[in-house]
Amino acid sequence: MQNEQEIREELKRVLQNTPNDYSRILELSNQLAANDAYHVRFSVDSGIINRLGNELVGKRETAVGELIKNAYDADATQVDLVFEHAWTSGGTLRIEDTGNGMTREQLINGFMRLSSASKVNEPYSPIYHRARAGKKGIGRFAAQRLGRKLTIITQTNKSSYAIKVTFDWDLFISDTELWSVEAQIEEIPKKKDHGTDLIIEDLREGWTDALLAKTNRSVMALLQPYPIEKIEETCSDPGFQINFYRDNVSPKTKIIDSTESVYNLALAEIEGGVDKDGYAHWSMRSARLKDDSHFDSDKSKKNEIFPLLAGVKLKAFYYIYEASLFPRGAMKYVKDLASEYGGIRVYRNGFRVLPYGEKGNDWLGLDESVTKRAILSPHQNSNFFGIVELKGEHLLTEFEETASREGLIENEAYDELTRCIFLMLTSVVLRISELRGRKGRAAQKDWDKNPTIKVDAALEELRNIFDTDQNEERESSESEGNSGRWSFYNQAKALIDEIHTKRLEEKNAIESLLDEIKMLRVLASVGLVVGEFVHEVKRFLPAFRNSIDIIRSMTTREERMQQIISELEGQIEGFTSYTSYFETNISQNIVRQLVPIAPHKQVMDFIKVIANDLSRSNIVMEKPVLNGINLRTVSMHPSEWMSILFNLYTNSKKAILKAHNPDKRIFISVGEDAKNVILEFSDTGIGIPEKDWENVFEAFFTTSKPIDFNQSSQALSGSGLGLKIVRDIIESYGGTIKVVSPIFDYATTIRIMIPKSIQI
Repeated sequence: MQNEQEIREELKRVLQNTPNDYSRILELSNQLAANDAYHVRFSVDSGIINRLGNELVGKRETAVGELIKNAYDADATQVDLVFEHAWTSGGTLRIEDTGNGMTREQLINGFMRLSSASKVNEPYSPIYHRARAGKKGIGRFAAQRLGRKLTIITQTNKSSYAIKVTFDWDLFISDTELWSVEAQIEEIPKKKDHGTDLIIEDLREGWTDALLAKTNRSVMALLQPYPIEKIEETCSDPGFQINFYRDNVSPKTKIIDSTESVYNLALAEIEGGVDKDGYAHWSMRSARLKDDSHFDSDKSKKNEIFPLLAGVKLKAFYYIYEASLFPRGAMKYVKDLASEYGGIRVYRNGFRVLPYGEKGNDWLGLDESVTKRAILSPHQNSNFFGIVELKGEHLLTEFEETASREGLIENEAYDELTRCIFLMLTSVVLRISELRGRKGRAAQKDWDKNPTIKVDAALEELRNIFDTDQNEERESSESEGNSGRWSFYNQAKALIDEIHTKRLEEKNAIESLLDEIKMLRVLASVGLVVGEFVHEVKRFLPAFRNSIDIIRSMTTREERMQQIISELEGQIEGFTSYTSYFETNISQNIVRQLVPIAPHKQVMDFIKVIANDLSRSNIVMEKPVLNGINLRTVSMHPSEWMSILFNLYTNSKKAILKAHNPDKRIFISVGEDAKNVILEFSDTGIGIPEKDWENVFEAFFTTSKPIDFNQSSQALSGSGLGLKIVRDIIESYGGTIKVVSPIFDYATTIRIMIPKSIQI
């Protein structure tokens, strides 16, 4: 072992002969300092890197979060995490950000200095003035926790090159001095203007998609995601985007888009502003509630006019923390984020104005309003993420910051602002309560909580109990083999989820049924009108016949007049057949008596009724094929067969007229199989594309155009309900209706199968 004099002499030789051998210079300097008889100094074992990496950063998702926060602190607007071959250990993680990057000096005195004071001395980022999110000096330990090798490539806007340095964490072993472990640094060509890339190789553990989602939640719970959209001034914060990818950066490999995942979970999006006359206008859009509402301040109310706020803008997202309003597992994520960063922030001329929107700041009085319970709907700060924008010379004059730069001067304009934003937010909240069938105000007298709403509310409360913060504890208990404790929990949770699913199915079915009831009301009213019409027409028929007899007797010698009278008489007889047909079926429908139906008789009666209409339309009814003269269907209403045949006929007639084809034919056949009566209705119309064979039976599906009464009577219309009604009738008796491949040379064939009468 060298004595002090020998060390001094060797240090002198090294400085003279090999001045760039910095490692030897450091080694000799430390040996020399150890001989100081009057002072002692701390030394650091290089093994501290491994110990701190494992002990200071316990969870790998926390480690990734710390590295993302470093990008946020560097004013990055985007950071991409690319997990390459990382399903199992041994893969690579690339963390690429668009931040300011580091100079050589910043790298050495910041990243490579343990317990650096840089974030203490500079608590806000230089460009977007973000409050620093990263912990002091934990970044390099986070990288060591994740993998065995780290490469940093970083560049700044002003630099003409990038800096690259690589750390092999396995070199940091115990019983060696920390200063003695070297990492080579080099200058390389830039691949981007600014930013830092961390390449962590030989990952210690694999990463599943579920773990990445958990990592995203933990990061977003720490970082503010606002402002929502870039305000035009260049120094404003455009927000922070985090993307997770597998293997490469492409839309196909994206796993998570954190910004979208937060905003897309909102129940409603709110936008508003104040016009030049001081009147507020705002809107609410909710895809989940299928509502797009617009609001205006009441000009008759003094407290809803804001003359000092012309140009103010608001944008906010609204959340209600009920499990049914979020994808599974997402509610806790957003709720935790909102508890830390929820509220409405203020931007003046593009700069964030503190403390508005900070945790515990209730500048709009939302939290206070909740405690008063005048408004029962959820509307505290954590129910919103939003910004208020103050831009323009007028607003900058009205809204001045205090001398300490902490808040705005609370003048008349400030009072108007709080009233205006509170009005916008709470009116939307009350509208959403109305849409959800919930009581919005305590003083609301016209609200009755019906049993359906009570059931939904109770179910939501039960689901919320099971979506508590115990998920991580339960998972850890199960991983330790203590799954029995949670077996009942899991069974109950599964049952609640099933009840919730069935409840949604029930509500959808009820909505469909209500729509059908509304349609039936319309049809019933039409039926009553038709019945009254038939009744009134019958009063005129004897008079028509009597008038025809008189005219005939007065014109016995005029052959042409006799011919016209005969045609008129035939038309009236046809009209009489129509009215008789309707009268018979309507009267039977009133009795509501179900009887087995003979389809061949229904077809023949129907053909007689439409004979005149066929003649006027130049449509040929081919001779029907009616097999099984004794065939009977299950018991039905005779009027239902009228509806079936008339709807099929009117659809065929429209299709034939639209085809503009001289071949105008309709063909009906009746047959049977072992269990069913079979009726086929064919025509030579335009046909139905095979892709629409199922669609034609859906409500309101129609290819017909609305009727134009100024055009020819050939302009036939369709409501899109006819075939839907036919299908509902047939299926109610256990039958089927479908479009099949056309028979013979027809364009369309519709086949109906109705069970036979059990009497056959």
